[in-house]
Amino acid sequence: MDSPKLQRRSFHAAALGMLLGAMAPAGASAIISTAPARPKTFVLVHGAWYGGWCWDKVAQALRAQGHVVTTPTCPGLGEQSHLLSKDISLTTFITSITNHILFENVRDVILVGSGFGGVVISGVADRIPQLIRQMVFVDAMVLASGLSVFEAQPAAVTRKRLEQVASAGKGVAIPVPPPSTYGIKDKATLDWVSARLTPHPVGTYEEKLVLANPLGNGRPLTYVDCVASPFEPLVEVKKNLRAQSGWNWVELNTHHDPMITDPKVLSDYLATV
Repeated sequence: MDSPKLQRRSFHAAALGMLLGAMAPAGASAIISTAPARPKTFVLVHGAWYGGWCWDKVAQALRAQGHVVTTPTCPGLGEQSHLLSKDISLTTFITSITNHILFENVRDVILVGSGFGGVVISGVADRIPQLIRQMVFVDAMVLASGLSVFEAQPAAVTRKRLEQVASAGKGVAIPVPPPSTYGIKDKATLDWVSARLTPHPVGTYEEKLVLANPLGNGRPLTYVDCVASPFEPLVEVKKNLRAQSGWNWVELNTHHDPMITDPKVLSDYLATV
């Protein structure tokens, strides 16, 4: 099958400032507003081993521009790590984020998923598309209906994860990777992240994603490809996605977790969505 052309564009985190305001009458003070003409609503969904805390700097930057931002944490992770159990599944995560949107009473949502969060937001859009404006996958896992993450990622990666679950995860969770693998250069940031990473419920990787509708359920789809370094579990996923129609493809010169390593680059981009 011929691969359709993708809409591609590279986003560069240069100055994004806009010259605001109009000519003021003589003697009048110029007033410049930094608030967006139309505030946007973002729900930012974290990836594996993280919690809503990982979006802190991105959320602060977007809120400073007048946008509405929420950063929910999925059960068993972050501040909810005390709920970790074998019973937590992918469905648990999808239900949690769906309920977050419903109970926060937000609509016209720009739903953003990073890493594993891409699987979660796919399930959310399948349930409540009427509340979602756009889907943004940030270097994220994207599954076809009927596949699990363990089935979609390279077999060698899955074998390693399952060995870790059996040896150190007590059959319940995927242990936290060494913080040194996150590409964080700043010691203060590395310490901040290291203190907050928590084991990830293995059931979310084992359960297949089952969609009743096409991926995105009619919402516009954007994939943010973080190209500074390859992330092994996503190499083939990205290759397959590029051959599909219907995606707006954006490249950022960042590592896999830009909300941690390059929050300004990511927040500047998201403000333009």
